[in-house]
Amino acid sequence: MIMTHQLDISEILVASWILADVGDRIPTSHGILDRALEKAVCDESCPSQVKDSLNFVDSRIGLQCVELPSLLDWAQRGHLTSAPNPSYQSAQIQISETVAKELVDDLGLDLDVIKTWGEVLYNHVQTVRAAMRSDYATEIEEY
Repeated sequence: MIMTHQLDISEILVASWILADVGDRIPTSHGILDRALEKAVCDESCPSQVKDSLNFVDSRIGLQCVELPSLLDWAQRGHLTSAPNPSYQSAQIQISETVAKELVDDLGLDLDVIKTWGEVLYNHVQTVRAAMRSDYATEIEEY
Protein backbone atom coordinates (compact mmCIF):
# COMPACT_ATOMS: atom_id res chain seq x y z
CA MET A 1 0.00 0.00 0.00
CA ILE A 2 2.71 2.52 0.95
CA MET A 3 4.73 1.72 -2.16
CA THR A 4 1.73 2.23 -4.43
CA HIS A 5 0.85 5.46 -2.66
CA GLN A 6 4.38 6.84 -3.05
CA LEU A 7 4.37 5.93 -6.73
CA ASP A 8 1.05 7.77 -7.12
CA ILE A 9 2.49 10.89 -5.46
CA SER A 10 5.61 10.74 -7.62
CA GLU A 11 3.39 10.43 -10.71
CA ILE A 12 1.40 13.49 -9.63
CA LEU A 13 4.60 15.44 -9.04
CA VAL A 14 6.12 14.60 -12.43
CA ALA A 15 2.84 14.92 -14.36
CA SER A 16 2.15 18.33 -12.84
CA TRP A 17 5.59 19.54 -13.89
CA ILE A 18 5.17 18.38 -17.49
CA LEU A 19 1.58 19.62 -17.79
CA ALA A 20 2.63 23.06 -16.53
CA ASP A 21 4.91 23.16 -19.59
CA VAL A 22 7.85 24.62 -17.67
CA GLY A 23 10.61 22.44 -19.09
CA ASP A 24 11.70 18.87 -18.81
CA ARG A 25 14.08 19.11 -15.84
CA ILE A 26 12.97 19.11 -12.21
CA PRO A 27 15.34 20.24 -9.44
CA THR A 28 16.72 17.54 -7.17
CA SER A 29 19.43 19.26 -5.16
CA HIS A 30 20.14 22.05 -2.70
CA GLY A 31 16.73 21.73 -1.07
CA ILE A 32 15.09 23.71 -3.87
CA LEU A 33 12.24 21.29 -4.43
CA ASP A 34 11.81 20.74 -0.68
CA ARG A 35 11.26 24.45 -0.08
CA ALA A 36 9.04 24.87 -3.14
CA LEU A 37 6.89 21.88 -2.18
CA GLU A 38 6.38 23.27 1.32
CA LYS A 39 4.86 26.40 -0.21
CA ALA A 40 3.00 24.60 -3.04
CA VAL A 41 1.15 22.21 -0.73
CA CYS A 42 -0.53 25.23 0.86
CA ASP A 43 -2.09 26.24 -2.46
CA GLU A 44 -5.75 25.37 -2.99
CA SER A 45 -4.84 23.59 -6.26
CA CYS A 46 -2.68 21.06 -4.42
CA PRO A 47 -4.23 17.59 -4.67
CA SER A 48 -5.30 16.30 -1.27
CA GLN A 49 -3.28 13.10 -1.81
CA VAL A 50 -0.13 15.24 -2.02
CA LYS A 51 -1.08 17.63 0.77
CA ASP A 52 -1.86 14.76 3.14
CA SER A 53 1.29 12.81 2.26
CA LEU A 54 4.12 15.29 2.60
CA ASN A 55 5.84 16.18 5.85
CA PHE A 56 8.50 18.83 6.34
CA VAL A 57 11.19 19.11 9.00
CA ASP A 58 13.97 21.51 9.81
CA SER A 59 17.14 19.44 9.80
CA ARG A 60 20.80 20.25 10.20
CA ILE A 61 20.95 20.88 6.44
CA GLY A 62 17.81 23.01 6.32
CA LEU A 63 14.20 22.39 5.44
CA GLN A 64 13.52 18.89 4.12
CA CYS A 65 10.49 17.13 2.74
CA VAL A 66 10.75 13.78 4.51
CA GLU A 67 9.19 11.84 1.64
CA LEU A 68 10.98 13.58 -1.26
CA PRO A 69 13.98 11.24 -1.58
CA SER A 70 11.63 8.27 -1.79
CA LEU A 71 9.35 10.05 -4.27
CA LEU A 72 12.29 10.91 -6.52
CA ASP A 73 13.48 7.31 -6.25
CA TRP A 74 10.04 6.03 -7.30
CA ALA A 75 9.97 8.47 -10.21
CA GLN A 76 13.33 7.12 -11.36
CA ARG A 77 12.35 3.47 -10.88
CA GLY A 78 9.13 4.08 -12.82
CA HIS A 79 11.12 5.65 -15.66
CA LEU A 80 9.33 8.94 -15.13
CA THR A 81 12.67 10.72 -14.63
CA SER A 82 16.31 10.06 -15.42
CA ALA A 83 18.53 7.84 -13.27
CA PRO A 84 20.15 9.48 -10.26
CA ASN A 85 23.61 10.95 -10.36
CA PRO A 86 25.02 12.80 -7.36
CA SER A 87 26.50 15.55 -9.55
CA TYR A 88 23.20 16.35 -11.26
CA GLN A 89 21.22 19.23 -9.83
CA SER A 90 18.06 18.20 -11.65
CA ALA A 91 16.43 15.14 -13.18
CA GLN A 92 15.38 14.85 -16.79
CA ILE A 93 11.70 14.01 -17.10
CA GLN A 94 11.25 10.99 -19.36
CA ILE A 95 7.53 11.09 -20.05
CA SER A 96 5.56 13.05 -22.62
CA GLU A 97 2.61 15.32 -22.03
CA THR A 98 0.37 12.55 -23.40
CA VAL A 99 1.66 10.07 -20.82
CA ALA A 100 1.32 12.70 -18.08
CA LYS A 101 -2.33 13.18 -19.03
CA GLU A 102 -2.88 9.42 -18.91
CA LEU A 103 -1.31 9.22 -15.44
CA VAL A 104 -3.57 11.99 -14.18
CA ASP A 105 -6.61 10.31 -15.71
CA ASP A 106 -5.66 6.93 -14.22
CA LEU A 107 -5.41 8.56 -10.79
CA GLY A 108 -8.87 10.07 -11.23
CA LEU A 109 -7.61 13.64 -10.91
CA ASP A 110 -8.66 16.79 -12.73
CA LEU A 111 -6.20 17.66 -15.49
CA ASP A 112 -6.61 21.42 -15.11
CA VAL A 113 -6.08 21.27 -11.35
CA ILE A 114 -2.86 19.27 -11.76
CA LYS A 115 -1.61 21.65 -14.45
CA THR A 116 -2.37 24.63 -12.22
CA TRP A 117 -0.59 23.02 -9.28
CA GLY A 118 2.42 22.35 -11.51
CA GLU A 119 2.53 26.03 -12.40
CA VAL A 120 2.29 26.94 -8.72
CA LEU A 121 5.12 24.53 -7.88
CA TYR A 122 7.28 25.88 -10.70
CA ASN A 123 6.71 29.47 -9.55
CA HIS A 124 7.80 28.50 -6.04
CA VAL A 125 10.90 26.78 -7.47
CA GLN A 126 11.79 30.00 -9.29
CA THR A 127 11.25 32.02 -6.11
CA VAL A 128 13.48 29.67 -4.10
CA ARG A 129 16.21 29.79 -6.75
CA ALA A 130 16.12 33.60 -6.79
CA ALA A 131 16.31 33.74 -3.00
CA MET A 132 19.25 31.34 -2.99
CA ARG A 133 21.10 33.42 -5.60
CA SER A 134 20.40 36.55 -3.57
CA ASP A 135 21.62 34.91 -0.35
CA TYR A 136 24.76 33.66 -2.11
CA ALA A 137 25.48 37.11 -3.55
CA THR A 138 25.06 38.64 -0.08
CA GLU A 139 27.47 36.10 1.41
CA ILE A 140 30.07 36.89 -1.29
CA GLU A 141 29.70 40.63 -0.68
CA GLU A 142 30.12 40.15 3.08
CA TYR A 143 33.23 38.05 2.56
